[in-house]
Amino acid sequence: MSTLAMAADIFFPESRGRRAFGFKRVSAIHTEKSWKEFAGIAELTLPRNVSDFKRVESDNLFQLGDPITIKFGYGTGELPTEFVGYISDVADGVPYVLKCEDEMFKLKRGSVTVSKKGINLKQLLETIAPDYQVECPDIPLGTVRYTEKAPIAILENLKKELGIYTYFVDKVLHSVDGNSQGDETIKILLEKNAVSENLNRKSVADEKVLVKFKSLQRTGKYLTVEIGDKNGTVQVRNWPYLTKAEIEVRAKRIVELQKKKGFDGTVELFGIPRAEQGMILDLASIFYKNMTGKFYIDKVVKDFDKGGIRQQLTLGNKAEI
Repeated sequence: MSTLAMAADIFFPESRGRRAFGFKRVSAIHTEKSWKEFAGIAELTLPRNVSDFKRVESDNLFQLGDPITIKFGYGTGELPTEFVGYISDVADGVPYVLKCEDEMFKLKRGSVTVSKKGINLKQLLETIAPDYQVECPDIPLGTVRYTEKAPIAILENLKKELGIYTYFVDKVLHSVDGNSQGDETIKILLEKNAVSENLNRKSVADEKVLVKFKSLQRTGKYLTVEIGDKNGTVQVRNWPYLTKAEIEVRAKRIVELQKKKGFDGTVELFGIPRAEQGMILDLASIFYKNMTGKFYIDKVVKDFDKGGIRQQLTLGNKAEI
């Protein structure tokens, strides 16, 4: 790994009448992406003496909402794109720090009103985020009513009440009710590729869950359905105007996902092989056979600094492929 040269490429497209520019010198880069968290984020630490800054007016260099593309990796060829988004905060000083968010930055702004009967998840997402392509399962939502709500507030409500997670991959808005079902697989040998690990298999107790699902009906009464293990961890869901059959489908899905085998904890890798959230990790070990298998990658945290490139992977359920 030490024979590979690290490189970064930061690009700021034209914005606000300010011309496009870029630079290749950074002090540190930190990125986080997870399908369980709404926004992918990045933090860019810049040295004050970057010569590129002099070519652009300093008071017009970085502003909230400016688009940014971050690439980093090894070698002298085309570098992989690790983050595309917008500046969400500028910490002026020494060092100079830019905080960034992906397309979810835009869904935190503005407001929408939605009042529809017989709507499904895709129709709702296309209504609150009309500028984006939507990928999601076919999930009926019944009647929905939101008045002057920020799109992100509606997504938070879907997560809280139905266990539906929403996130961006590039400019495509994804919603899932379980794993981020990717199919690209990377293989690692723990003793060769890992810097460290603190993986623990989920216990039997972790797999037990009791779902209590309540749905307000048009009569003014609540329809309540309980599915799962009576001694399990209670998960409460609340969504109006669903039929008993629709409730049972949602509740059984939650129980099914909870019972999937997987890991708690993380494994830390060097910069190669490159990982992304939603990929499948094919994990092997010479000494720890209980750590072998294929698992979904729920979250990826990456750091680029003078110590090298590191990737911290949070693993999820076992991939059934």
